[in-house]
Formats: sequence, C-alpha cells, structure tokens
Amino acid sequence: MKINLNQPDRLILKGTTSVISAVLCMILLVVLGGSLSAAMTGFTAGWGVAVGVVFIGGGILWLVYHKTEVVFDRASNLLTLRKTMLHGTREETVALETVKQADVDLKRNKRSNNRLHASYTYRLCVVTGAAQNRHRVPLSHGYTTSKRHLVTAQKINDWLGVPDAPIAIGPSMADVAEVIKTLGFGKAS
Repeated sequence: MKINLNQPDRLILKGTTSVISAVLCMILLVVLGGSLSAAMTGFTAGWGVAVGVVFIGGGILWLVYHKTEVVFDRASNLLTLRKTMLHGTREETVALETVKQADVDLKRNKRSNNRLHASYTYRLCVVTGAAQNRHRVPLSHGYTTSKRHLVTAQKINDWLGVPDAPIAIGPSMADVAEVIKTLGFGKAS
C-alpha cells in the first residue's frame, strides 16, 4: 500500500498484487504449454496436467489477485475503500469525521520462536468510532512482513491532523493470548 496522491483535501493510497499475479500467470502458462505439448505428442498424462493447471492455477490466481484503493476526501467528508478482485469490486465508505487515526495491526509471526525478540507481520488499518466503541477497519489486503505500513500510517495520521497518535503500540493479540494461556485463564484442554 503506497501513497499515490497527498494533497491537503485528498489522500489516495493504492496497493496491488499485479506483479506476483503476472509471475504466477506466466508460470501457469508455461506449465500449461508444456503439458499441452506433451499431450499432443502422445502423453495422455499431459491432458490431466493441463486440466489441473487450468482449474487449480486459475483458482489460486482468483484468490491472489487484488487491487486496493483508499481515498480520504475532505470535500465529500468520506473515506472510500475500494477492493477489486477477479470476482468483482467491493466498495465501503466511512464518514471521515469518525476516523480517529491510522494504525497498524500486529500479528506475531508463527515461525518466530524467540519470545524476547519476536517478529511480527503488519496490516494497515484506521480506527473509527467513539472511545467506548472503537472499530478497526483494515485498509490493506492482508498482513505483510514489510514495515512500510508503519510509515504509511504515520503519513495518514499527519494528513488527518493527529501526528502524535500512537501506532502499533501495545501487545499483539497473539501476545495477549499467550499471557492468558500462561496464567491459566484460557479454556481447559
């Protein structure tokens, strides 16, 4: 998710998986071409591989490809979140006056077994609602290991006029769950 336009009355962020989708598509086309070539020369297994590539590869591409556009617009007093995938476009709007700040959700990397220096994945979001009824609206498509979301959240907060808002402060949900389990407050197994 990168800032595409930063003006006093409008902030636009865009993110896409077009590069990884194009690489995946090229790999699928090469495997499809190879399997069809093998099928044409008499290897019947080539037809099975070709059908598998079309359905399984197409399904994976269906899930992987997305484009996200986030528009903060002071003139219309709206935050518009538009997510486009191969199966359609979904658009959500939130009143800009209810957006309190941008933040980053943390999720402990499951492969990190170092409790003193855990590694995290990050997801950009905005916090909306009154203090007693906060709601986190994810802006990015998923979690990533890139810390760029921290910088982007700070730039959004600068644009919103809350440059001192805390970002990614406090324990992640995985940390809280581990503490609850360690203290014996979790479900009995």
